[in-house]
Formats: sequence, C-alpha cells, structure tokens
Amino acid sequence: MFIRFILVGGIGFCIDAGLTYLLIHLTIKPWLARVPAILLAMIFTWLANRYFTYKVDKARTVSEAMNYSIVALMMAIINYLIYLLLVRFGMWPLAAVTLATAGQTLISFHAYRHFVFSVAKIKMTSDYSQQPESINPETNELIVSKSWYYDVGIFLAALAVLTGAMISLNALNSGLSGSDEGSHFLNGYLIWSYLTEAFGQNPLAYATDFYIHYPKISIGHWPPLYYVFLASFFFLLPHATFPFMLVNLFVAALPALLIARVVRQALGLPWAALAAFTYVLIPITLNNTVYLMLDQALTCLCLIAALQWSAYAKEPTLKRGLAYAAITATAILVKGNGWLLGVFPFFHIALTGNWRILFNWRTYVAGTLALSIVGVWTVVTFKISSDGFNYAWGLDYFILATSTFLLALYSNLGLVGVIAVCVGIAGSLSVKERPELLEMGRTGLAMVLATLLFHSIVPVDLDQRYMSSAIPFLAIFMAIGVWVCVRRWQMVNSRPWSVLTVAIAIFSIPGLLFLESRPDRFDLRMDLVAAQLNKQSGSRVVVIDGSPGAEGALTAEVVLRDLGRKSYVVRSSQLLAKSDFMGNRYTLRVNTPEAVLSLLDDISSSAVVVAEGPFIKPHFAHSDLILSALKHPSSPYQLKQTYLHHQHNGKTHLYMRKTPIPLQLEAVKRVNFPEKAPG
Repeated sequence: MFIRFILVGGIGFCIDAGLTYLLIHLTIKPWLARVPAILLAMIFTWLANRYFTYKVDKARTVSEAMNYSIVALMMAIINYLIYLLLVRFGMWPLAAVTLATAGQTLISFHAYRHFVFSVAKIKMTSDYSQQPESINPETNELIVSKSWYYDVGIFLAALAVLTGAMISLNALNSGLSGSDEGSHFLNGYLIWSYLTEAFGQNPLAYATDFYIHYPKISIGHWPPLYYVFLASFFFLLPHATFPFMLVNLFVAALPALLIARVVRQALGLPWAALAAFTYVLIPITLNNTVYLMLDQALTCLCLIAALQWSAYAKEPTLKRGLAYAAITATAILVKGNGWLLGVFPFFHIALTGNWRILFNWRTYVAGTLALSIVGVWTVVTFKISSDGFNYAWGLDYFILATSTFLLALYSNLGLVGVIAVCVGIAGSLSVKERPELLEMGRTGLAMVLATLLFHSIVPVDLDQRYMSSAIPFLAIFMAIGVWVCVRRWQMVNSRPWSVLTVAIAIFSIPGLLFLESRPDRFDLRMDLVAAQLNKQSGSRVVVIDGSPGAEGALTAEVVLRDLGRKSYVVRSSQLLAKSDFMGNRYTLRVNTPEAVLSLLDDISSSAVVVAEGPFIKPHFAHSDLILSALKHPSSPYQLKQTYLHHQHNGKTHLYMRKTPIPLQLEAVKRVNFPEKAPG
C-alpha cells in the first residue's frame, strides 16, 4: 500500500513541481506559483489514492469529503510552510519543493489511511448534520473535547473565504502602510532582536538604543504580550512583511473555529457553518484583517474568556476561576481594551441570576491573580496610553459613543442581520428545553453589552473596530435567529443546507458591499526605497515624511535590511513639528525652507524620503514645507528616484544628499529621544 502511495505521490510531485517551475518561468513569484500547483496536485492525489492506493469501494460521502479536505489542507499548509522557510534561506525552489514534499509524505500516508479512507472509521448517521451533539449534562459547558475534525473543516473553509477577501483587497503583499502597523511589526522585531543579540543585558537600555535608530517602537502605549507572540515567528518565518500578514490572517480567522465548535454542539453542523461564515464576512472582521493590528487577537481572547467564565459559573472550581483570570490578564496585556473582561462577569451574573458566585472565595482569588499580573503594568503605563485618548471622559462622550457604536453595528449587520440577532437573542433565552442554547444566549448577550458599555465609557475613540469583541457572538445570534425561524416553520430537518446557502448570501451583503466600496490596499514601495538606501556605505540618517503609516512602512523595511544597525530614521513630524501621540496640539517648529535645510544639516541627514498621494493622510503643513526645501535652489539634495505606488495614484520620492557630511549622533538623539539627549 505504501508503495502505491509513493507512486501516486511521485506523480503528484511531478505535477506540483512542474507547474511551480512553469509558473516561475512565466515570472510569477515563487511563493505565489506554489498555490495553484498544490491545488492541482491535491485533486489528482485524492482521486488516485481513493481508487488506486486504498482501493475504496464504498460510495463517496460528505464525511469522507470533509475529512479529506481537512487532512489535505493541513498537509498543504505544512508543505507550504516548509517550502517558504527553505526558500527564505536561499534554497533553489525545486529543491525546496522536494524536501517539503518528502516531509509531508510520511505524515500524510498515515493521516489519509486512518482519518479519511479507513474502513473501520465510524460512519455518520444520516441526520448527523442536522442534529446537535449532546452537551455534558453536569456542567453544561459550551466546549467539550471530542470531534474537532468538523469544526476544523469549517474553520479552514472560513479561513479560505477570508483569504480570498484579503487577496481581492491586495492586503497581503502591500507592505505595512496602516497607521499603527509599522509599530506593531517593529515591537515584535525588537523583542526578537533583544533575545538573539543581547539577552541577559539591560532590556530598557537596549530598547532605548533601538528606538534612537528606529523611532516607531511603542511598547508602553500598547502592552507587550502580543509582541512576544509575534517575536516567536521571527525565529520561524522569513523576515519580511508578507509572512506576518499571513499570521495576522490566521489569527483573525481563529474565532471562526470556536464559533463553529460552540454552535455545532448546540444546533448542528449547518448552523455552525452559517455562524462561522457570517463572522468572517462581517465588515468589521474584514477591515480588521486588512491591517496588522491587535484587535484580532483581542477578539479571540475575549471569546475564549467568555466561554471559560460560562464554564466557571456553572461549576466554580478554582482551576476554572484561575483559567479565566489568566485569559483575562492575557487579553489586557495584549491590548488595554481587554479590561472589558472585568465588566463582562457582572452582566453574565445579572442575566443568569447567579449572584452566589460573588460570595465564592474562588472568584476573589482569581480576581486577585489577574490584578496582580496586570495591575502594575496598567498603573505605570496609564499616562502613556491615555495620551492616545481622543475624547474626554463624561456623559457627553457616553451618549455620543453609544449612538455611534450602535449605528456601526447596524451598518455591519444590515437590517436583516439586526432582525436575525434580535430573534436569536430572544430565541436562545426562551428555548427552555435546550439549556446549552440558553447559556449561549446569556453568555453572548453579556459580552455584547460589556463591549458596548466599556467602550462607551472609556473615551479612546469612536472607531467601529472597538466593537470587535462583540462580533463573534453577534454572528452566533444571527445563526440562532435563522434556526429559530426555520424551526418554527418546521424546515429544520428537511432543508438545512438550502437555508444555510440563502442565509449566508443575505448576511454577506454588508461584507460584499464593503469589499466593493473599499479601495484596494496600496503599496508605498518602501521595500525598494530601503533597498536603495542600503547601498550606501557607513552610517546614514534618513528622514521620512508622510503619514504615520508611511513612517512605519519605511522604518520596518529599513530595519529588515539594516543588519549592522547603521541607519537612523528620523520622522519629519518630530523634526519639523510638535504634537502629542495622536497628532493633536500640532505646531510647526520652523516656517521657512531655509530653516528646514538647516535642521536637516544639524542631524546630518543623508537622505529624505517623501510619500505623497490622495490617500496619504492626514496631511500636515510640514510636508509641504519639506518639499519646498528639497526643491529650493540652495538645497544640497537631488532627486535620486521616484517610485510609483501600486494600487494608488501616489508617489514616493527619494532625495539623496549630494555630498555626505559627518554623522551628528547627539543631534539625532535630541530629535528621536530628547529625554536621553545631553543638554
């Protein structure tokens, strides 16, 4: 059997490698050429293994198709990651395909034999896809430990949908042009760099020196834990922005796995698929995935925490209480918005009437643990993080925020979606014969209310992404709403998949409109700029002008190429103007082109990079001033190169100093880190 498997695999390898080579020969990038090659080889090997290797004579079933899809996708991911890693370290693409395929073959033979084509595998009952699994009657937990295969299958399908949406927006390979993306990427790189270069030394001193070189580090404004997570991938993945956008994509899709798990056990497979697909097609989810941000991880942690609290409320053991405390502390140390998990239990208690849990000593032990982990960090960094608040505390903000966030939820769900949510909430709270559904409704409603209340009180901003932690449960309520309707119409056992198809089509309308109306993500071509700058010998001071996203994009690309730490990036917004973290209280330091040139001389700037275009926002007065200075007759700079943006009617200009001047490091420190500069 293994010989037949190797033979089939060999032919599949020829298809894979041959198509990869052909597409690379047609100038398609190696990472992209591999995708259609894997898909075609996968289809061939499935048919060949079914009828030749394992000689399956029973009829094809939904169960077999689902299992094969899960195993094949998992094997493809393993194969692709090995391939990416080997190519990153300079291996010839065909050799990388060979080694990746060899490693995958040993795993996949047993996986296909035992999980896909095994005759001993228990068949699904004819109505399995319509009937929910039983819930532990003692604890009524929303998560149990069996049958993850179907949940993983739904998750992978939802991940594929989300991937397609991101490809349509050109979101995976356009660099880091979002306002905070560069900072998030650099924070992770800083931790990796410290661990590999200076572990055991003073981390604060190392971070200070790093910041002087690359002033987009922002640990303190944001907590550090997610950056530790990102840092781990610098040990595993190529040092480029694209692999980290793939990590971001995977994290953004993770809630779909838990959504599928929860809903399948309460209602069945079709409704699990409906909730998961609805989640990834809601505009907030789509918009969050476009950028490398913290909200995706926070959403996943809030969902896990809610389910853990539900388990603790039903059976308040110390282990479960400590688990909730640990998850809550993790969420807070990923992003400060995680403090909403301190509000969530009170809503859950009010909805369940389980007031006795407030008198349980385990609750206070868990709370004390969480506060001991996050309290010091929150107190020390509150002044820094609160500088990012765009509004003032008070009733006016509460009224404005509540109405704004409710309208945001309406625009994301659509009229039909809002109706489905209302029906789902009412249905889950009133179906007494299904205690697991009742608990799901209470838990979900508590999270939605906690999210809305917390962000209506804390005056950070009115961005709709702050509703992200409510979105998984809103998607669940939408699926429950459809289930309630078809159950009432007695269609649930006859046409659930037909209903699923129609419901997904309707619920996806806001998301599809979002994809249609949102401009594609554009590439500032900072990778090309950084490559050109890296050709300079010796130390260099590079001034970057543009949006915060442009600053972060260039800084990230410079870091990835600056192996000897010879570059110093200076932001024109710091050199030529003064403002707070969010760009408020903005004033110019200088007002003439001559004064700008003098400041550029003071910091010994060897190059100036200017990004301009209709979507380079916000636009400040110093940007016009520095362009005037660079074009001034007395300017010591000349235009070296202009790079046209991809998917954007804009340009990035690279100006180089005609005659180099000595590095003035203390002047650079006064701009990048004035607290550490002498005098």
